[in-house]
Amino acid sequence: MKKVLSWILCAMLLLTAVAGLAEEVPSPDAGTAGDVADTVPSPDADAAAAAGGLVEIIDFEDGNYAFLGVDTTAGNADASALEVVDYNGSKALHVDVKAKVPYIALNLEGILGENFDKVRTITFDVGVELGSDGKFYAASGKVYTVTGADATKTGYDWSVYLKNKNPKTAKVTLKDVYFTAGQGEYLMFSKEADAFVDSDKFPGEEPRDIYLDNIQFFDAEGNVLPLDLSVIWEAPATEADLSNLSVLTNTVDLAGMTVEGGAWSQNGVEMNPEFLAALVPGSVVEISYESEDGDIWVVMPWSQAGWIRVAQGQATKNNSKTTAQITYEQFAALLGEDTSTWGAMFQCEGSSAWKVYSVKVGTPTAKIALTNKVEFAGFSCEGGAWGQNGFDFTQEVLDALQPGTALEINFESDSGDMWIVLPDAAAGWSRVQMMSAKVVGNNAYITYEQIVEVVGEDKAAWGARLQCEASGNWAVYAVNVGKVNEIVGLYDVVDFAGFSVSGGAWGQNGLEMTPEIIAALKPGCVITISYESDSGDMWLVFPDSAAGWMRVEMMSADCDGKTAQITWDELVAVLGEDVSTWGARMQCEASGNWQVYAVSVAQAQ
Repeated sequence: MKKVLSWILCAMLLLTAVAGLAEEVPSPDAGTAGDVADTVPSPDADAAAAAGGLVEIIDFEDGNYAFLGVDTTAGNADASALEVVDYNGSKALHVDVKAKVPYIALNLEGILGENFDKVRTITFDVGVELGSDGKFYAASGKVYTVTGADATKTGYDWSVYLKNKNPKTAKVTLKDVYFTAGQGEYLMFSKEADAFVDSDKFPGEEPRDIYLDNIQFFDAEGNVLPLDLSVIWEAPATEADLSNLSVLTNTVDLAGMTVEGGAWSQNGVEMNPEFLAALVPGSVVEISYESEDGDIWVVMPWSQAGWIRVAQGQATKNNSKTTAQITYEQFAALLGEDTSTWGAMFQCEGSSAWKVYSVKVGTPTAKIALTNKVEFAGFSCEGGAWGQNGFDFTQEVLDALQPGTALEINFESDSGDMWIVLPDAAAGWSRVQMMSAKVVGNNAYITYEQIVEVVGEDKAAWGARLQCEASGNWAVYAVNVGKVNEIVGLYDVVDFAGFSVSGGAWGQNGLEMTPEIIAALKPGCVITISYESDSGDMWLVFPDSAAGWMRVEMMSADCDGKTAQITWDELVAVLGEDVSTWGARMQCEASGNWQVYAVSVAQAQ
C-alpha cells in the first residue's frame, strides 16, 4: 500500500510540474510564431548557452564569418569576396573566386583557445559551382597549416571529383605539424585546380566559386573540439605588400586625392604644380586604393588629345590589389610627352565600386633583398648628427663581404640618410657613400664594390672598426651582409596562365609557353617567378632549346625567397636573341624542394 501511495504521489507531482510548464509556454493562439520562437530557445541555442557560447561546428547558420579572412600574400593569391548564402538546403560560406587561387584563412588560435595545439583532424564540406553550361567540373585544393616563426606552409589535399558528391565532405589529418600558441599561426583553405577553366573550352570565363560548410576540429582521440566564433580574423603582421612594384623615392603627393566612385564613374582633383612638375620621364604614379574587382586606372578628361583612359586594365598592381603603379611612359604613349597638354584634371576610375586613398608620383627604385645573410652580431648603436659609432669587424662579416654583396643597415635618422665610416683604414679616416647610400624603407645598402672604391680590395687595409654616421640624430638596430638581389617594378604584365607547379630538389617542372608569353619575351622584359623553396633559390630551365638543355641563372637569379626575376639580357646570354629557338617549354628548378605559384613576363620600370 505504501508503494502504491508513493507512485500516486509522484504522478501527482509530475502532472503539477507539467501543468506549470504549460502555463509558461504560450500556445500558438497566444501570439505569433516569432513570439513562440523568442520564448522557447532552439536546441542549438540551448547547447551554445550551456557551453558558455561555444559551439562544436562552423555551419554559418547565424551568418557570421568574421573569424575568416582572405590571405593575398602569395603570388597567385586571389582577392576573393566572401559571403554567407543559401546552399544545399542550409547556409554556407560562398567564396567568390575572381581569377586566381583563393586562400581562405581561419583564426585558428582564436576560435580554439586553450585547445589550439590539440588539433589533429579537420573535416569540412566543400562544394563547387557548376560550369556556365550547367555541368559539373571537378576541382581540388589544399588545407594549409601556417606554423612557426618562419610561417612554414604545409599542404593537405582535398578534392571534389564525382558529380554525385558535390558537395563532398573532406577529411584532413595533420602529420608532423603541431601548433604553438602565441606565434600567429593559422589555417587556410584553397582551391587550386579547376577542371572548368583548365579545359580551355570556356575562354574568358573565371574559375568556379566554392562553398565551405560544416567545419569541425578533432583531437588525436577523435573528440570534437569546442569553438568560440566570437573572435575576429586579423591578418598576420607583415611588411607592406610591394609585390610587382617599385619602391618610390623623392615622392610628391597629389593634394586632396582622397576620392571614390561607383562602377565606371570618375572622380578626382586638379593637379597641383608640384605634382605636375614631378611627372617626368622615368617617373611612376602610385595609387593607394581598394575596389570590388581589384582594378583601377586613370582618366585625363581635359587633355588636348581628348578624354583619355590611361592604363585601363594595365596598371601594375600588387598581389593584395591595394596599390597600383602607372609609368610616365604609359601616360605619354596616349597623351604625348608634353605634360602641359595633359590638362589639369586627374581622375580615377574602375569597373566596380572603388575608393582611392592617395596618389603620388616619384622615382622608381628596385627593392633590394639579401640572401645568404650573415649577421653582424650585436651591432646596435646610435649617435648625434655627424657623430660616429660602431664596433670592430667580426671575422664572419669580413669573410662574407665579397663581390656582389652589400652591408644592410637597419636604421632610423632624423635626416633619413645613413652611411659608414672606416676610421682606421690604411687610406686614413674614410667615409663610404656619404649621402648617396641606397635607402629602401628603413634599410641602407652599401655594396662591397662601393667600399672597395674608397679603401681598396685588401681587407687588411680597411682597419678594424666599422662605424655608422648620418647628418641627423640616428639609431642603428642591426647590420647584415649578404648577396644583393634587386627586384624591379614592372608594367605591361602578362601572366603565364596556369603556371602553378612544384618539384623536388633539382627537379624541373613547367608548361609549354603560350602565344601571349612568347610575344612578351622581347628586349627589356623580365620573367618574374612567385615561389617558395627550401633553399631560397629559383631559376629557369629551357629543355628543348636549339642550344640544348639549358639552365638560365642557376643560383644567381635575383631572389628574395618569394620572388625571383630573370632579365632579357640574362636569357639572351644563354639562349640567344631569337625566341623561336628557345623551345616550347619553360620549366622551373631549385636546389631544394620548391613550389611555384605564378609566372609572368613584363617590362621593367
